[in-house]
Amino acid sequence: MQNMEQLNQNNNALRKLISNLNNNYVHWEKFKDMQIPEPDYRMDIWAKVLAEREQGFYRRLSFSSIEIKWWISNALEAQLHQLDIGLAGGRDFHVLLEPRQVHRHKTNALLEESISSAQLAGITVSKKAAKEMLLKKRAPQDVAEQVCINIFKALQLAYAKKDEDLKEALFLQFHQILTRDTIKLKGIGQYRTNNKVDVSAVDMSAAYKPADVTLIPEIVEQLIRFYNNDAEPFFIHPLVKAGLIHYIITTVRPFKDGNGRIARLLSQMYLFKKGYWVTEFLSVSNVISKFRQQYHKTFSQVQSDENHTGYFLQFYIQSVQMAFKSLRDFALRISRERVEKPVQKIPGYNERQTSVLQWLKEDGSKVVTIRELRSVYGISKETARTDLTALVEKGWIKYYHINKKTYAFVKDDRFDEQAAALQTM
Repeated sequence: MQNMEQLNQNNNALRKLISNLNNNYVHWEKFKDMQIPEPDYRMDIWAKVLAEREQGFYRRLSFSSIEIKWWISNALEAQLHQLDIGLAGGRDFHVLLEPRQVHRHKTNALLEESISSAQLAGITVSKKAAKEMLLKKRAPQDVAEQVCINIFKALQLAYAKKDEDLKEALFLQFHQILTRDTIKLKGIGQYRTNNKVDVSAVDMSAAYKPADVTLIPEIVEQLIRFYNNDAEPFFIHPLVKAGLIHYIITTVRPFKDGNGRIARLLSQMYLFKKGYWVTEFLSVSNVISKFRQQYHKTFSQVQSDENHTGYFLQFYIQSVQMAFKSLRDFALRISRERVEKPVQKIPGYNERQTSVLQWLKEDGSKVVTIRELRSVYGISKETARTDLTALVEKGWIKYYHINKKTYAFVKDDRFDEQAAALQTM
């Protein structure tokens, strides 16, 4: 190592390389093929990288026979600090909290999270069709749509239960909701009874094996205590803990199916519980789904490095940060547009009616329902019906009878003519 010490003294680039390798949680499989300043000392450099990780903020946990460990880099600490400010403080998000808009923005986040989590579970579903189904509360046409509905309902329950302690009954209830009408009845809300599980979300190249079926009750009991108690075994930053909850459920796989979905749900619910209220307006799964291959790869990296969970945590926290940035950019864009291009109010029409007219202008074949208007604006059935009936009376829309009892609304034949006349006023 004398040569390495000389290199450290004489080569600032090498010092920077070691720092970057740790801040970015680089795995050996990537490092061994990287171009570096001193390739002859690759093994020595890697040994120093690992030594610095051991000297850093290192933590270890045990869940029955499963031992996990992680290390917090300087870069990760900085990310956590910024997310604390943004997700709990909510700076720049006042535009989302306007009384008339808050329900709409929360609903949009629920829709995105439901559909993206379903896609991560291997479900092929059209976002447009799924949103129409969820907003209008129509019956699902296939298993894919049923999965989306199940996730949506489970998330709604998570919002309602966010301030409560997690209990086994609620844990099993979440699984029951998430898998209703999508798997065999005997598997709904029940732990698996053998070691045959769906491992679609895990890279099998790491020779992964789920936890033995006999250990599941014990591990779940430990997980529930871990979720509820922030003092034992020691304090863990909430964003890190949310990532650990996600990882543990996904790798232990207590159920035959639906493990990834319940893992994402509980990590989200834990953030709600810890006061990160802005997470109700964003979808972490929407980001993860865009980097699905990398998401799956992190499990392989953890497995191949003695359960070093930091690889997964790095990915998870970066995903939260990307989701937060996307939401912040959206909020700032709305604020700018309202200053630069204030919404032109149509005399005689309220905001909800104006939105309906805008929907139909953008999509002439759209079918509008009372349920959809209620879901978007959080209004009563009677208020939504009154809004739409008034538009019928003014010649903008007409009734569309789905069956003898159910009706919706579509563009009236006079819509385009009236819209053109309105623009000339």
